[in-house]
Amino acid sequence: MPGPIIGIGPALKKARVHRGKSVEEAARDTKIRAEYLTALERESFEALLGDVYVRGFLRSYSQYLGLDADKVVTAYTKSVGEPEPSLPPPEAMRSEQPSHARPLQGTHRSSWILAGAVAATLLILAGAAGLLSRRESTPAPVNLPEPAPSAAPLTPKVTIALLAQREVSATVVTDGVEEYRDVLVPGEARSFTANEELSVVLGRGGVVDITVNGKDLGTPGNQDEPYTRTFTAPSDAQSPSPAPSPTAPVA
Repeated sequence: MPGPIIGIGPALKKARVHRGKSVEEAARDTKIRAEYLTALERESFEALLGDVYVRGFLRSYSQYLGLDADKVVTAYTKSVGEPEPSLPPPEAMRSEQPSHARPLQGTHRSSWILAGAVAATLLILAGAAGLLSRRESTPAPVNLPEPAPSAAPLTPKVTIALLAQREVSATVVTDGVEEYRDVLVPGEARSFTANEELSVVLGRGGVVDITVNGKDLGTPGNQDEPYTRTFTAPSDAQSPSPAPSPTAPVA
């Protein structure tokens, strides 16, 4: 490494002092270790372990101090000549690296060789493991029986549709609760649903068409007397059968 270059180091130090920065502050801002900045200002370039580090740090430090980095590097180049063969980038020597891990030229090159050898060994082992796994017989897929779809349970209900042929009073009770009490006019249709039982009381029979769970019963009853019938929901969800019921009062 050539001797000191008169002028570069003092210019760097003067610019730093002019900016009111200490070496430690500049090291924190530039991420370059303080001892390397001190070496630049003292022109002790041999302490930076390589020409490429000197040039990189000179450029970064000059830019940080507001100097013309190209002129600073050019002045250094005129004194030492063209760059030496490239080494790892100067970032490897920035302040994030622990102080005790300062690399040397010989050991650094050896570590790269060792890392390459380890990587090649890992690749060979991985390839061998993949080859062995491909040679092993693949077990035949097991066809598991698909679960049978669960059928939704049927909820027995009873549904009645009324279609009045003539005017008639009607009362409808679903599951013990009176749901309807009024007069049906000709052509009026009503429908009711119960969970367990449904009772229909008409002022007279033979004038209302009754359909139970889709089954048409026609116009049951006699026009000369009231019509009362209770229908219950069957447990097997079949068409309900009518059950006799006491005659309920008719409005």
